[in-house]
Amino acid sequence: MEPGEALYRKRFAEKYNRLFYDAWRNSRFNPVEGAWWLRTLSRQKRMKARRMKAETEQLMVPPLMIFSITNQCNLSCKGCYARKRMEEGGEELSLERIDQLFNEASELGIGVIMIAGGEPLIRPEILWAATAYRDIIFPVFTNGMLLNTGSISYFKKHRNLVPILSIEGNRHFTDQRRGNGMYARLIHTMEQLQQTRRLFGMSVTLTRDNFDEVTHPVWLQAHHRMGSSLFFLVEYVPQSENDLHLCLTEEQKEELQSRLETLRKQMPAQFVSLPGDESQYGGCLAAARGFVHVSAEGSLEPCPFAPYSDINIRNISLKEALKSKFLGRIRESHHLLTESQGGCALWENRDWVVSQLESTMARPV
Repeated sequence: MEPGEALYRKRFAEKYNRLFYDAWRNSRFNPVEGAWWLRTLSRQKRMKARRMKAETEQLMVPPLMIFSITNQCNLSCKGCYARKRMEEGGEELSLERIDQLFNEASELGIGVIMIAGGEPLIRPEILWAATAYRDIIFPVFTNGMLLNTGSISYFKKHRNLVPILSIEGNRHFTDQRRGNGMYARLIHTMEQLQQTRRLFGMSVTLTRDNFDEVTHPVWLQAHHRMGSSLFFLVEYVPQSENDLHLCLTEEQKEELQSRLETLRKQMPAQFVSLPGDESQYGGCLAAARGFVHVSAEGSLEPCPFAPYSDINIRNISLKEALKSKFLGRIRESHHLLTESQGGCALWENRDWVVSQLESTMARPV
């Protein structure tokens, strides 16, 4: 490993570990929650040791995996990046294979698996399987419409499942993208979650239009008072050149990092910016440098916004799949993927990404 890359990896690991430490620090006066996060810190250390062992065997294992468990969804949000996959999706992985996947991820040392969709709660049996792997944290990104008294109680019982509600900002922005009445239903769900005194979070897609509101301390503090302790701020990724006007400006991207530094000092909450300032990590963190993505059909991909793959885990282990030549090509070129006009360097350089995929899959004559 090059000296520069070792420094970037160390820096990312420190930021990753800091999230767990801050979660413990912010909850340490809650005996139950604080004790659980203390145990989580210990578990994450064990997971790091497993990743380091794999690396001695020349296998790059990321600390984080994003798993889009289904293409199905009960909403039809404007600008949804997953909509095309809903239309073209094939057979989704079986529960048996997914349970094996969680076990393989645990043995390799993947400490966080972000559960996405579609709408994950359409396949609740997968979440039931996830509860058995207490050494992994499963943030579950949901539109909240299928959360009810029963499912909220289930989340409360199984602390390694963390509900993350997707919201677009105020009533106008949320209802405009997700449908009339969605904002009111989300606020009601937040009130129910708050009553459980259980950790939950929010995921906000940042656009040029809602940026000023949803990154303002007043808006964030108001939702923190409603019980949210974890905020994912996700830069909008366009679906075509026609959507570029919704992407953050360069000025907004710079302002975002400044605001995050201030927010982390002012509020007892965790803030995760995606993709964040990847320049401090030497470029794109996809393709297992920091994270990797598994589609509902089992394709192992660099990230959710780069749906390209040369390998599928349906019939091979995750360990074997992580040896993908295509992912290796992306990692080797991370320093070329530092700037992004559209919230994702791989999306902006998608022609180059496709060329790398084609070259790795080409058969010699």
